[in-house]
Amino acid sequence: MLSVALSALRTRWALFAGTFVALALGVALIASTGQVLDATRGSSTPSSPGRYDAAAVVVRAGQSFTVDFGSGGGAYDQRRTATSPHRLDHAQRTADAVRGVPGVRQAVLDRSLPAQVVAGDAGDTTDRPVGHGWSSAQLTPFRLTEGRAPAGDDQVVLAASLAKRAGAAVGDKVPVVTPQGRREMTVAGIAAPPGKGGVPGEATVFFSDAAAQRLSADPDRADAVAVLAEPGTSATELAGRIEAVLPDKSLKAGTGAAKGGDLTAASRAAALGDVATLLAVMAVIAGFVSIFVVSGTFAFAIAQRRRELALLRTVGAAPPQVRRMIMAESAVLGVVASAAGCAIGIAGGRLLASVLSSFGMAPEDFEVPASPPILLLSFFVGLGVALLGVFAASRRAAKVRPAETMRDSAVETRVMTTGRWITGSVFAGMSLLLLVLLPQAGSDGAVVISLVLTEILVVTMVVFSPLLVPPLVRLATFPLAAVTRITGSLAGDNARTAVRRTASAAAPVLVTVAVAGSVIGVTDASSATTVADAQKHLKADVVVTAGGGAGLPSAAVRELSSAPGVQAASPVSETSGFLVGSRYVMSSGIGAVDPENLSGALRLDPVKGSLGDLRGDTVAVTKLVAGQLGWRTGEEVDVHLADATKVRVKVAAVLSSSAGLPPVLFPQDTLARHAPDTMTNAVYLSLAPGADHAAATAAAQKVADGYGATAQERDHWLAERADATQQEGRILVLVLLGTAMLYSGIAIANTLVMAAGERAEGITLLRKIGATRGQVLRTVVWETLTVVAVGGVLGVLADGVTMIGMSRALSGSGEGAEFPVPWLEMGSVLAGCLLVALLATLVPTLLQLRSSRPATEEDEAPSTREPVPTGVE
Repeated sequence: MLSVALSALRTRWALFAGTFVALALGVALIASTGQVLDATRGSSTPSSPGRYDAAAVVVRAGQSFTVDFGSGGGAYDQRRTATSPHRLDHAQRTADAVRGVPGVRQAVLDRSLPAQVVAGDAGDTTDRPVGHGWSSAQLTPFRLTEGRAPAGDDQVVLAASLAKRAGAAVGDKVPVVTPQGRREMTVAGIAAPPGKGGVPGEATVFFSDAAAQRLSADPDRADAVAVLAEPGTSATELAGRIEAVLPDKSLKAGTGAAKGGDLTAASRAAALGDVATLLAVMAVIAGFVSIFVVSGTFAFAIAQRRRELALLRTVGAAPPQVRRMIMAESAVLGVVASAAGCAIGIAGGRLLASVLSSFGMAPEDFEVPASPPILLLSFFVGLGVALLGVFAASRRAAKVRPAETMRDSAVETRVMTTGRWITGSVFAGMSLLLLVLLPQAGSDGAVVISLVLTEILVVTMVVFSPLLVPPLVRLATFPLAAVTRITGSLAGDNARTAVRRTASAAAPVLVTVAVAGSVIGVTDASSATTVADAQKHLKADVVVTAGGGAGLPSAAVRELSSAPGVQAASPVSETSGFLVGSRYVMSSGIGAVDPENLSGALRLDPVKGSLGDLRGDTVAVTKLVAGQLGWRTGEEVDVHLADATKVRVKVAAVLSSSAGLPPVLFPQDTLARHAPDTMTNAVYLSLAPGADHAAATAAAQKVADGYGATAQERDHWLAERADATQQEGRILVLVLLGTAMLYSGIAIANTLVMAAGERAEGITLLRKIGATRGQVLRTVVWETLTVVAVGGVLGVLADGVTMIGMSRALSGSGEGAEFPVPWLEMGSVLAGCLLVALLATLVPTLLQLRSSRPATEEDEAPSTREPVPTGVE
């Protein structure tokens, strides 16, 4: 039957064009997403200069930690890598020991500290502001392009990229903010490494070595001891000799790739990790949409060929031969379409990477090379979908009776088969199971489960569509039949009798509305809940937020607390870390607050314990995180900070919600002791009774200007935060849905164009009985409107079930759940579906009308002409 299949593909290519387009674009969608996801694993190292490129050996503390769980045969461990440098203790003693090793030309003690230049546009970047001693410049290496090295405590050298943003030249004075406060410093020089104006990810300031040590919050510790070797010395042998003399045997001497772990690599790895998480969700959406549409298109194409297949049965083809012919057609079509999809996917991956970079979700130099393994996998996925999508249809096709060649009616007899009942029941059961699990997943886990729930509900509704479509069609066409008399009723009858065609045409609309609605709804609900939580708990009158990434030093907090009209200032610092639970390690934001002044700034509601006990090595944690980790009040738990420092703390209180703060809160002095370089991210100001809010805000802004910060009144700050959160949500939705919705739009058009061929005989019959062009067009428009309405109603129903589950999850987390209805967004999606559907049906209909004009009086004898019916709308 292969020759018959090839002949059918060659002579009736138009019949298979829609299936080819759906499969090729589906494979392209999977290949594009897969290649970008794969590139995040191999792109953690930038091609630009690194912090320790010129060093032969780098001595560092361990940059990761391992936590063991369980015992015996069920024991397992989890390993986590620090996201900021884990500094080595007694740095000077280590450097002295390294200097005496044969082959060491110079041992450079590399020390970093937060250092932000407050001038020009220096803060308008995502680069991390960081300072180093001048001796560290040779490790990259930086070379002076202007001026000279810094001398004394009041001189700095700026990286060329930072100097350009700050508008600073040699000899200019610039304000520099460090943990020790703000100081005017003279630009002694400008330096750059090979190729570019700085190390990617860093806005670098170089101090003199003595100044860098004095300005550091922890002068006895350093990031690393970097070794410049004597000419001709083997780096590997030198590393072995160095490790032998290290006073602390936990330190490691690394060469090559093991030298890394600087701020750039850590921040880049974290950024790419976020991209990978985003793309994993995007890949699930893309894979579901493409596989769903392709399998549905194949099944619909087979259903359209029943008469052709019945003819084959009439001339003697046995059922197995029919099955083999259809499978052969599908295999050949799958190979060609999948290959075309892989070719499109190469360009699509690069385009997707550029979109992620333009929105700041990926590094600017993020590149996506063609990945043969991903392309090969996408090819076989496409081929597999083609074969699986047609398998069930081929079994039905083999059962076509020869007598069906005489069949004229489009009425479908039995579309709810035993297989549909079984499949639908299984997916309905899975939906109920996910609804039960949603409240236990927490807010983050609920987002992922909600998306999966929506997809399972879509499959359930498509399987049960023969039961759902007829009543929905009656409901949709009832007002049309009342208003239009004939054409509306005719459209409804067409949609009801051809249940399979209506269900197939409505399926892409259903998946478009359901997936878009769930992503938009879940994103909006999460954003709105976060904003509402902050509004509910914020008591401060003025909020000062740091800019540029370094934060505010303690000197800034003191100035703000003494500003006119200010009664109390409550600083909040934010960092990140790892929380050790009973079964796993969870990454989380970590905050630090001043317990004494916190009550005047924010209202935190403990459900267990007391905030009065938040002192020393203790933490307060939200109810949601405590439940996920198995933490209880009074229990001692382990927290690893961003640099992998382990802190043993006691749970002092469990909070009902985070109130817009990180979910884990340390006392300010405790975090400062364990992570001394952590600076303040925000200061909440409570004003004295009767104070002029505008004047107090202006006074706070005057202080904030000196540190590159911003002071805002409560309502203004909340509104701006809400706008920022909403904007982030819109960007996230655009990235997640952009390609999938584009593909869905093409799928809608593709399916309806295929359905237009099945409608051709009906149009010809209408014209023969005297229906005008306008009546035919209105009938087609009403039927298309009915199809979109059916798909839209089912999609909204799936979204409604998803949002019910999401509401239970957010309500169970202790937060005040908010669920704004995205009327505009969903209206736009439905309008887009309707526009695409109308274009996809009206264009083929107009072409069919041109070829099915009734005969004119000149062409027809009077005795054979049929009277044109009157009174037909």
